[in-house]
Amino acid sequence: MFYEIRTEHARAGRGTELARYMDETVIPLHQEMGMHVVGAFTVIGDEDAFVWIRRFEDAADRERTLDAVHRHPRCAAMIDTVSALVGGTESTVRLAPTPASRLR
Repeated sequence: MFYEIRTEHARAGRGTELARYMDETVIPLHQEMGMHVVGAFTVIGDEDAFVWIRRFEDAADRERTLDAVHRHPRCAAMIDTVSALVGGTESTVRLAPTPASRLR
């Protein structure tokens, strides 16, 4: 199992709009396709940053889920909208839980 922390940076002044679109449209489709979204966040002190945390069982689970999202008929319109909202910078950090955290 691993987690991804994904950060999207909206165009200046569009962070609230991006967060709303992610919460109402993007994340629900990912969840419909089987992705486990741990949480979604705005960043205190950076109103144009949006962070979401996703969990996958393994690389095959990630590939299967993202492929299902990208093949979905609603995806093309979502990509267009997100592209209009984001300023082009994004980052993804992949995390593996430590043995002790798996016990909790």
